[in-house]
Amino acid sequence: MGYKKLDEIMELLNDELDGFNRSLDKLEKLTMNVDNIKIRSDTSQIEYLLKEHLDSAKTNNSKLQESVTNITEQISKARLIPKSQLWLHYSIWITSLIIIGYLAFKVSQLDDTKEKAFTEGEQEVILNLKGYFDQNPEHYQSYLKWIKKEDRVPNQE
Repeated sequence: MGYKKLDEIMELLNDELDGFNRSLDKLEKLTMNVDNIKIRSDTSQIEYLLKEHLDSAKTNNSKLQESVTNITEQISKARLIPKSQLWLHYSIWITSLIIIGYLAFKVSQLDDTKEKAFTEGEQEVILNLKGYFDQNPEHYQSYLKWIKKEDRVPNQE
């Protein structure tokens, strides 16, 4: 009885070894197929996509450069103050300077004007007094007495 079991075990081991050998043969065939396969690297799709991306980036860059140039031109032409307002401003300045110059000239002549007005006033007062004294000779006589009295120097002892 012991031999029968041993034969069965041997038969099972033999079947397993046969299956293992068959698997090894299959593996050898597969490795030979893999060794015979040549993988060719093809990057044409990637290169095409990169070139297409580069072209679109160049187009976008040129559009951006054109926009920046356009904006720069517009900024250089832009003014904060309109021309008409600027001319108005300048004309007000010039008018103010002319008025200040004229007033300075008039102020510098103020002493001459005062002196002229004083002499004219003095002459007018003298003429008025002469007319008054001509009409009232007695007043003129009292005026002369008053002047003599005022011209005297008091005693200075």
